[in-house]
Amino acid sequence: MLKRLLIGILKGIVVGGGVGAALYFGLSQGSLESGWAYLLYGAVGALTGVVAGKALWKPGAWIEALLRGVFGIAVGCGLYALASSFLHVSAIPLPASLFPALPPGEQARFLFQQPLAMAPLMATLYASLIELDNDGKGDDAGPSKVRVARLEDIDIGEDESEAPAKPAARGAKR
Repeated sequence: MLKRLLIGILKGIVVGGGVGAALYFGLSQGSLESGWAYLLYGAVGALTGVVAGKALWKPGAWIEALLRGVFGIAVGCGLYALASSFLHVSAIPLPASLFPALPPGEQARFLFQQPLAMAPLMATLYASLIELDNDGKGDDAGPSKVRVARLEDIDIGEDESEAPAKPAARGAKR
């Protein structure tokens, strides 16, 4: 179980950190306003849901990944809504010499407004929950042991081929 938790933490840091770093360093967006933040964190939740859990190449895993991704949109938006309502903690001040993309006033933003800090936290939380839920047992399950009969194997006798014709029962009048 500890191994699955560590895998979830690693996947969350990679996915959330990658999205946050791409937004911060690639697009020079140090902070986001509310509408864009919901869109970003919904996308982070969806991407985390697809990546975390059962591997996509396993049989039937794409359905599970799709459901986790759709649910991840709600998780990402919900976690952002909770953080923006209740988590008014300033992020660690970043030195301007290391992060030239930050304007001088950006260093005092709240944690939920900085995708470089919030996206990895959110993705790590969601990926850890997914990995803890997916214990890895039953992944190597072979084909089912249920035998399905072919149409040629079914023997229908002459007396079974025609159903007896009965008149339809009339409803009782009240």
